[in-house]
Amino acid sequence: MKIALTGTPGTGKTTIGKILRDRYGLKVVDLNEVIRVHKYYVEWDENRDCLIVDLEALRAHPFSEDLVLEGHLSHNLLVDRVIVLRTNPVVLRRRLQKRAFSDKKVQENVEAEILDVILVEAVARHGNNVYEVDSTGTLSESALVVWEIIQGHWLERFAAGQCDWTAYLNDA
Repeated sequence: MKIALTGTPGTGKTTIGKILRDRYGLKVVDLNEVIRVHKYYVEWDENRDCLIVDLEALRAHPFSEDLVLEGHLSHNLLVDRVIVLRTNPVVLRRRLQKRAFSDKKVQENVEAEILDVILVEAVARHGNNVYEVDSTGTLSESALVVWEIIQGHWLERFAAGQCDWTAYLNDA
């Protein structure tokens, strides 16, 4: 089974991916590394300070079965299940600031989290195979929830639509 582990930057994808690999023995692929190594990008966007990814080239990559694709674009790929990590916008802002993101980049990502951008994209592409995990607390606990969802447990409990950050719109 191919699993997409996605979410706004700063929601814990990489850390949870490492826990899934180290604690549960899952094969976890860093999608950003695949993009860089195989040059699945068309240019650097100076304004947004990021690569413009060639999604068609990325979709054509021969990923093996039984793995977790970790990255904020993984929900754009052909996968069996999508797990979207969500983080309270106040906590997300702090995490991104600790990473020394520019103020503009922090704001863009906090707004994307509040507006469910990745969740909406994932549901549009994968329908009922999308699950949502609040990763605001400890990432170790969140990794356990992700593991359980991968195992097929608690699916109804973590169906898309569990997190609502719209109350933070005025604070964004």
